[in-house]
Amino acid sequence: MDLKKLTPGEMVVSAAGILLLIFSFFHWYGVDLGPLSVNRSGWQSPGAFWSIIAILIGIVMAAQVIATKLFAVDLGAKVGNIGWGTIHLFLGAVAFLFLIIKVINQTTASKFGLYAGLVCGAGLAVGGYLIAKERNELPAFLNKGAA
Repeated sequence: MDLKKLTPGEMVVSAAGILLLIFSFFHWYGVDLGPLSVNRSGWQSPGAFWSIIAILIGIVMAAQVIATKLFAVDLGAKVGNIGWGTIHLFLGAVAFLFLIIKVINQTTASKFGLYAGLVCGAGLAVGGYLIAKERNELPAFLNKGAA
């Protein structure tokens, strides 16, 4: 495996996806009542749907980058008429949005894992943007500064 094959966007997506998976097992919510303590990870309620989908998106994004670049798996340049850069941009934005919904859904008793997951979700969105930019696949509304 040669990490030098990865572009900056691919590095960000890979790192954010792997870290999101790791942080998904940390405590995202918790209540400490002395001898009784209840903690929840990113895979558990409240609002588990949002975080589970975001975590799975992060895993898929990182796996796609790792499979194509580091293990030389050929998935083609496009899926139908949509390039991988656009797919990464969309999936990263969706994952980040779902994690924001998770934060809004339950802001009380939040723990470190929730905020670390949110940062990783932002990393997926930024990495997706960078990949789309590197491959010249940015949608027109995001590419206003280009000539």
